[in-house]
Amino acid sequence: MNPRNLTLPGILTGLALVLATTYTTPVYAGFDVSLGATVQLGDDTEVYLAVSSQYYDQDENNVRKWDRQYKDSDDLAVALFISRHAHESPEHVYGMRAKGLSWWEIGVRLGVPTEAWFVPVKKDPGPPYGKAYGHWKKNGKKSPGKMNLSDADAQNLVAVRMLHEYYGVSVEVAMDWRSSGRNLENITAGEYRNRHGKSGKKQVAGASMSQGSPGKSGKSKGKK
Repeated sequence: MNPRNLTLPGILTGLALVLATTYTTPVYAGFDVSLGATVQLGDDTEVYLAVSSQYYDQDENNVRKWDRQYKDSDDLAVALFISRHAHESPEHVYGMRAKGLSWWEIGVRLGVPTEAWFVPVKKDPGPPYGKAYGHWKKNGKKSPGKMNLSDADAQNLVAVRMLHEYYGVSVEVAMDWRSSGRNLENITAGEYRNRHGKSGKKQVAGASMSQGSPGKSGKSKGKK
């Protein structure tokens, strides 16, 4: 091809074709980095809010404010997840939640893609994910309007995605951590201490060290 025959529109069209054929879904190597001495390792809530701030790219002071609006710490992650994928403010998401809407209803109304809730898995997962993935497999791609996941499903799915992407572990590992029955705050803080604690003592991901600050209760019960 004669370079003189190339035009700017032609070049841009060719570049777009190259990008379209080479782009794939990003593979997360993990966002996890040390959050510094300002984070109290023994306080689950402190660690969880700092990690959430980094993962969702939000100001930590704002994250603390939003966290106080929810009784269940798992709900903070769902609210920030919806905010990210709907391109709406967390305040707007909270306003809808305060009206009594389920997390799934909020996501649908704000246009969160159905597939955003589900991290691809190699095989059908067991409890507590099997029902949600079953709905997705049956209706998600063909008839997403027929889906109606519970708040507990929303919490579990968001927790798995956050742990998988932030810590760079496999989906199966993230699901195992969540299946232990601990809330996202406990799991997040426990794994952070495993990676960045100075004691050298390993603990089960999600095990809490907090003495005076046990954090919020809630194990995917779906409460506001």
